[in-house]
Amino acid sequence: MPGDIRRPGFFVVLALMLLFAGGCAKAPSSPSRPEPKGPPVAFESPDFFVRNLVPQNQDLSSWREMAPTVRKSLRYVNSKPQDAVAVDRPGLKVTWGDLSRTLQRLQDLLPRLDREPELFLSNFSWVEVPGGINYSGYYEPAVRASRTRKPGYTQAIYGLPPDLKKVVARRGKYYDRRTIEEKQVLAGKGLELAWAADPVDVFFLEIQGSGRLIFDDGTQAYVNYAGQNGHKYKSSGRIMREKGLLQRGDIFEQREWLKNNSHRVREILNENPSYVFFRYGSRGPTGAMGHTVDDWLSLATDRTFIPLGSVVAYGVNIPDETRGKIPLRGIGFAQDVGGAIKRNRIDVFCGGDERANYVASHLDAKGPAWVLLARKEGL
Repeated sequence: MPGDIRRPGFFVVLALMLLFAGGCAKAPSSPSRPEPKGPPVAFESPDFFVRNLVPQNQDLSSWREMAPTVRKSLRYVNSKPQDAVAVDRPGLKVTWGDLSRTLQRLQDLLPRLDREPELFLSNFSWVEVPGGINYSGYYEPAVRASRTRKPGYTQAIYGLPPDLKKVVARRGKYYDRRTIEEKQVLAGKGLELAWAADPVDVFFLEIQGSGRLIFDDGTQAYVNYAGQNGHKYKSSGRIMREKGLLQRGDIFEQREWLKNNSHRVREILNENPSYVFFRYGSRGPTGAMGHTVDDWLSLATDRTFIPLGSVVAYGVNIPDETRGKIPLRGIGFAQDVGGAIKRNRIDVFCGGDERANYVASHLDAKGPAWVLLARKEGL
């Protein structure tokens, strides 16, 4: 996801299929996916959207499989004062109670939606996001690593320095990336969680904020965001565009250029002063609600524009390696945030397989979105 850094789920590497603890109960994506349903996504009416809305396009076999994701959002919104306002902006004013009633209504309808998709229209008001949404994607990277430093594995992945909070509190900033990497000021202090094979993989692991380490001894481990050095993030895409090195600027093009110009990797990466530290975790990518995020269902939004807990009907034409672009009309859940997710921008969590990597690395497109709110009548 271009230009983003995530918090616990911060933000966009080569990936393997991830089985989420407590995540969606769905089968892994097949390498040969069925033909996507429906015409290309455009700025369209809710009626047209629902006529072309099918769970298979979100890798679900039934709408009932959204139940674990709905429950995560319900736990979050029900922990808030129900009369308190979740968001108040032109065109959308909702309380936490409104969001709770919407999620509860959706949960009650799940057994019927496969046979009666029109219930999406009769049970919910569709509040259109004016001007549509700029869509991008994020995913869970997998990084080749070693538990010990040795030839081929020399890029440290650091845990949180014990003096970080004190230094940031006093000066506002810790060592920047160039100082950490070129002067090796943290080396040998016992902060190394592991050593990676490719510094570019670690850089993009920082952007995503969490991932998996695939060790050379055959074992694996989750790593999650633990903290950041206080410096403002500057995206690699912006750095490379300013140097005239890219045409499109997406992550896929960035990685290809860095792979073909390894002698300039440090030059490019060190111009981003921001640096992310990690900790070992017991589960996959975790969103701002404190729950693992679910592929094609969890969305990162600007909580002052589309609050956490919202049910969002979203539509975008996503990149596909064999078909070019394919339509994705989905029912999503605002469960995460991101540093570059502002107003009319949504980051779709794409998962942890190679397709997720491809989509997240290329997705940069506009499309419609609606916030769904339970009608007083219905069911």
